[in-house]
Amino acid sequence: MSVLVRRPALGLLVGVPILLVILGTLDALRESGVVGLPVVPWQTLWGLPLDRWIRDVAASLTVGFLILGGLLLGRPIPKLLGAASLSALVWLASVLAMVPLTISELLGRPLSDSFDPAIISSLLLTDLGKVLVAQIGLVALVAALGWAVVGRITGVIVLALAAAAAMLPALTGHSGLGGGHTSASISLALHLAAVGVWVGGLVAVCRYLLTNPPDANVAIRRFSVLALGAVLVLAESGLLNASLRMDGFASLITSPYGALILAKGTVLGALIVLGWRQRKRAVPLLVSGQATGRSIVLRLAAFEILLMGVALGLSVALSRTAPPAGAIAGDRITAAALGLLALGVPLVIVWAGGRPARLQRWTSAYPEPFAVALLVTAVVLADVVPTGFLGVGFAAILASAVLVLVGWLFAMAAIGPRGVPAVIIVMVLWPAALWWAQRSEPTETVWQLLLAVVVAEVCLVLLLVVRRSLLAKAAPPDVVPAASVEVSA
Repeated sequence: MSVLVRRPALGLLVGVPILLVILGTLDALRESGVVGLPVVPWQTLWGLPLDRWIRDVAASLTVGFLILGGLLLGRPIPKLLGAASLSALVWLASVLAMVPLTISELLGRPLSDSFDPAIISSLLLTDLGKVLVAQIGLVALVAALGWAVVGRITGVIVLALAAAAAMLPALTGHSGLGGGHTSASISLALHLAAVGVWVGGLVAVCRYLLTNPPDANVAIRRFSVLALGAVLVLAESGLLNASLRMDGFASLITSPYGALILAKGTVLGALIVLGWRQRKRAVPLLVSGQATGRSIVLRLAAFEILLMGVALGLSVALSRTAPPAGAIAGDRITAAALGLLALGVPLVIVWAGGRPARLQRWTSAYPEPFAVALLVTAVVLADVVPTGFLGVGFAAILASAVLVLVGWLFAMAAIGPRGVPAVIIVMVLWPAALWWAQRSEPTETVWQLLLAVVVAEVCLVLLLVVRRSLLAKAAPPDVVPAASVEVSA
């Protein structure tokens, strides 16, 4: 963890394996074998999502370094502005690489044949090509002018160019340029800008704090206010964009696209909790001048950036996944949605403090029945929802609410002194529950089920981590909580 504290941007790299694993389980990295259709080469299938990830990360870092280095501190910070220009050069290279990669994907041509000037010029005359040209021009200006920021006015100009370039991808992909997709395009543009402010800004603040500056409290206090606004825009625009792309709530739990949105929402919830704790506990220590404040802020920020890396990997995977056509009777709850609703969302709720004392005492007395109830609920609802009973939309809403409720009760039981056996029961039997739920009509591949199992097990491990932390805070100073309490129980 000390490496991530010293090099916070490295935490974003966790998004790469997550991106590749998700696309691999969705069979999006293998060449199509359909006779008569153009075959997109594997180099493009792998290269395009990786290039998009590099583009998104570089765009976020550029925006973040420009905000802190050119605006928030009231004076230009040369090191941060230099980092903004360097990240803009990486951003520019990724957008340039996107041209042949896009040609290769659209035409199903080998990557080596996608550098034909005639084909490139034809692409650049299309709406997609015009967006790419505009982005290339804007990013090139940012890379050149980042070094020239000498005050707030020039800082605002360069930041405006960078923000415009960061929002341009909203005019392509699933949003498109059609008039009927105006709301989706605008909401996605705001979403992308907010990501740059929050993710890139946090990395920039961490890098600045590592130099132990005298105005560290000013930097963190001002960015804390800005980050709060970015989170609100991020959550609202993401919710609106998801609602525009999916036909009803049922698509959220019956499609891979919906499962990715659930995963993003869960990670965003965890980030909001972590950011709120940073704002309420660590930031006041730094602002008040206490010696431990800076180290606590940097340590919590390293965890935040790690989660942001997960979110960025999910975002790129989402952009490479087709939105669902609409749920119908017979569609099954995906294994990933089962795990996220029953384990992921309750984990975030409990971690955020949603654990009433009276209810927690009641559940923690006998945690094992809640573990069994969670497993039975998951299996039963996985069988009930596809029947379309009460209508597929209402059934999906009801099933999601029940899963979260039962999962919340289980999570509260699990964080009590006797909670470990209950967690172990779910860890061992959750794969069997998923297999039983899919036994009659398996609609997911083995790899998709395996990934869903891994996600569920990770949630359970994190639940044990939260449990240990809560018991450590509740125990007297002279008691070692985790081992002694568990043995006596």
